[in-house]
Amino acid sequence: MNKAFCDTCLTAVPAEPVERDGRIFLQKHCPKCGTKETYISSDAARYFSKRKLDVEFDYRSCKAECQSCTHGQQLRFAFVNVTNRCNMNCPICFDNVPGLGFSFEPPLEYFDKLFADIAQLNPSPTICIFGGEPTVREDLFDIIALTKKHGLRARVYTNGMKLADEEYCRKLLATRTQVYLSYDGSNPEMYEKLRGSAKFLELKQKGVDNMLKQGIKRGKLALVWVLSHGLNDQSIPELLEFCHERRETITDVYLTTLCHAWDTTKWAFTPDRITTEDVERLTEKAFPGYKINFLPLGLMTQLTALNEVIARKTTRPSYGAHPNCESVYYALSDGEKYVPIEHYLKGTTVDLAEGMLNLSARVGARRERWKAGVLGRVLGAVRLRNFVQKVIAITATATFITSRIRLFRLVEGRGPAKLWHLLMLGAKLAFRRPIRPALQRHTRVKGHLMVAILPLEDTQVLETNRLERCPTAQAYLDPKTQTARFVPLCAWKLHNKKVLREIADYYAESQVSKSG
Repeated sequence: MNKAFCDTCLTAVPAEPVERDGRIFLQKHCPKCGTKETYISSDAARYFSKRKLDVEFDYRSCKAECQSCTHGQQLRFAFVNVTNRCNMNCPICFDNVPGLGFSFEPPLEYFDKLFADIAQLNPSPTICIFGGEPTVREDLFDIIALTKKHGLRARVYTNGMKLADEEYCRKLLATRTQVYLSYDGSNPEMYEKLRGSAKFLELKQKGVDNMLKQGIKRGKLALVWVLSHGLNDQSIPELLEFCHERRETITDVYLTTLCHAWDTTKWAFTPDRITTEDVERLTEKAFPGYKINFLPLGLMTQLTALNEVIARKTTRPSYGAHPNCESVYYALSDGEKYVPIEHYLKGTTVDLAEGMLNLSARVGARRERWKAGVLGRVLGAVRLRNFVQKVIAITATATFITSRIRLFRLVEGRGPAKLWHLLMLGAKLAFRRPIRPALQRHTRVKGHLMVAILPLEDTQVLETNRLERCPTAQAYLDPKTQTARFVPLCAWKLHNKKVLREIADYYAESQVSKSG
């Protein structure tokens, strides 16, 4: 049973999405407070289209008791708070010193134990170093070194203020850590309202410029762009232009819907809620004449049989988030600007996704048939079954994708030259030559931009169906058991104050004991 949190008493109660006037509301049935509902989507058609691309999932009646939960989940990302100090203290934040009311900054031994525990997970998740603002810790580089000591990949999520210092920027890039930089556009009013000062914009821009000046490698810098109605909701064209001018470095951008997590009695800011589907339509508006469709970010994990047969990589459908959580879209550069991927497709991205899901199902069915069939047993006896299955799957995938692409629009050249480029592209891909140089040389695609929408949700819109499948968690070391614990990222606000207080108190008492 799906549950959500009552707006009045915050109890987890039965809930379901309901459609009304083309919009979606999360309706909650509280036995004490009655029926309540929260607006969660501006576009019912888009909302439900993602669910059609989802596989069945065995829900376990989540009780939303995250701190004591024993449900195992395959994590992709583990967020780790390293401090709650910040050099901005945005009024929208609930994880800083003003928001929590105390200081949280555990010693290095805390992270050493935490990372050692996380490293035992198979596969191990990427560590997302978070805050507060991580760069205010003087030993941040030591924390990054600890992730490497335990064989973990790391990212640093920063507001970018310290990166305005060119020397500090150089040192951070020398760690070869991915940097996720918060940047909300060039409108000073946005920073004045949501961040507390318009002056922050200049420092952020200098931080971005410093990273580019230092020659950060492709894929090592991503932007996190918070969107709010009435402030920067019309900034998608600016975002596309900003990233295109820096396309050799910035290939990923994460659009975050503003999380309504602040206390309105202390800060009277009450904009209309901006939803995932609002952002999708704003992105579509930036490409006049095109109908674009975002897809669930976890879609690739639904292609279980294809992954296993072609890549020999075991995946689980639960590895991906709920279809109404993160969504993703790709824009392609033609050398002058970004164009929608649909420009080169026959049909829509949804058609392509549905076809790939059907193809994966057929590959899986053939694999099962061959386990018992005569042909399969014969091929297995001579150790060729896996190889033949892989060849068939690769051929079917290539044929399907090629049939959905407007090849002559995609390929460079005119007349006979176009045919030459097409043949050379096919030959290079067949012989596993690097894809990016081949595409740039023989197609009109000169780069790409992944646009992902992240619904950092507040309590009123949380659903247990989403929490059960969340592949992203806030990780912390339980001071009582000295073991790693995990809370789904979107539910962190329900537990962060209690958890971080216990950890802060534990290390404060330990320090007193050592000094005594």
